[in-house]
Amino acid sequence: MKNPVFLIFIITAILSSCKDGRTGNQLKKTDTPEKEIKSINEKNNLKSDNNKQLLITENSFLRFTIGDSVNLESKNLNKIVQQTGGGSFTSYSILDENGKEIGTILPKFNDDKIIGTIEVTSKEYKTKEGIAIGSTYQDLKRHFPNLKTHGSEIESRTTSNAGGLSFLLDAYFNAYQIDESKIKPSTEIKKISIKGTVN
Repeated sequence: MKNPVFLIFIITAILSSCKDGRTGNQLKKTDTPEKEIKSINEKNNLKSDNNKQLLITENSFLRFTIGDSVNLESKNLNKIVQQTGGGSFTSYSILDENGKEIGTILPKFNDDKIIGTIEVTSKEYKTKEGIAIGSTYQDLKRHFPNLKTHGSEIESRTTSNAGGLSFLLDAYFNAYQIDESKIKPSTEIKKISIKGTVN
C-alpha cells in the first residue's frame, strides 16, 4: 500500500494550486492582456470614426460645413475655375484619401472662399436615415413625410427637398409645380446637395 503521508501531500498540493479558481492556463476576465485591450479599443474607435465620416447631415459632409471658410491647403480639395459667358466660376472638387472625386463644394455667390453648397456624388456616403445616391423616391417619402418636390422650367431637373438637404431625382419635369403621382416610386436619387438649415 502506498504511503498515506505521501498521498496527503499530493492532495494538499493540488487543492492549494486550485484555490484561486484557476486551473492550467485558465485566466480570469480581469487577466486580459493590456495590449489586447488596447487593440480592441483602437478597433472600436476606428469603427466609430468611419461611421461619422460616412454621414451626410443637413449642414456638413466629412470635415466640410456650410458657412465655413474653404481650406485651400486641404489635400482633399481641388480648386476648379470655369469660364462662362458671365465671367469665371469657382468650385472645389472633394477628393477621398485615394484621390477619387466624391463631391463638390460650391461657394457662396458673393464669396468664393465660403462654403455655400456641398454636393455629394458618391454612393458610399449616406444620411442618418440611410439615404444615399441610388436610394429611391419611395425611400425618401418614407423617411421624410413632409418632402417637397419640384421641377425646373429651364433644365427640367426634379428635386426633392427636406430641411437642409436636396435630392436630385432621375426624373424630368419642365414645370416648377408637378404632379408627384407621376414620379415612379423606384425613381433613384442621382445627387445629394447640402444647403444647410441656416444660410
